[in-house]
Amino acid sequence: MPWCPICKNEYREGIKLCAECQVELVDHLEDEQDADLEKQEEIARLQAMLSAGEDEQDTENIRKDESVEYRTYRNSAAKADDNRISAYTLFFVGILGFVCVVLVFTGIIPIFPSTGTTRYFVCGVMGALFILFIVFGVVSMRDSKILLIQAQSEDSLLSELRKWCEENISAEHIDSGLFEEEMSEEQKYFKRTDKMKEIINDKFMNLDQGLLEHFVDEYYQGLFESE
Repeated sequence: MPWCPICKNEYREGIKLCAECQVELVDHLEDEQDADLEKQEEIARLQAMLSAGEDEQDTENIRKDESVEYRTYRNSAAKADDNRISAYTLFFVGILGFVCVVLVFTGIIPIFPSTGTTRYFVCGVMGALFILFIVFGVVSMRDSKILLIQAQSEDSLLSELRKWCEENISAEHIDSGLFEEEMSEEQKYFKRTDKMKEIINDKFMNLDQGLLEHFVDEYYQGLFESE
């Protein structure tokens, strides 16, 4: 007897479609259920394989992101330069724009045919906008000076770190007892830099981690890649 695979209703011979579900009937309901079960199990296996592959890819991406982070570190001096350039740009746009607004308001630049509410409104809004540009320029210039002071402190700290590492850290010291089995150069790099950061953190407390990673990456190149 034919069966509906959805509602499980039984029909007499000769009927091809389920009256309620409008799907094709099957001869053996149990066989159809077994087939659906096999399909579900196959889908579950594929999902598990994809999930495992994504986890492995995520781990690789984390390492790549860490490597990029080391090389994209920007010191305070570079940030100070960016702020100073931004300040000059904001000053230029703000002052030029405000002068244009004054010329329009006084009628020297005849954009509006006569005085009225429209002229006051437009000039007031645009004038306030360009004044904000000037204010932001002042803030950027102030931040630039603060960053320059921080840059001097960073340079002094980096010099102290470099001097201490030259006296206390060597390639033999880092590799001592670190590798118990054969590893790729990439794996060695991560193990070595982790150990270097641990040693430096024990000596210098409360170091900025971005600064430390930048320093360790540069010092690693001179310590191992020059060999």
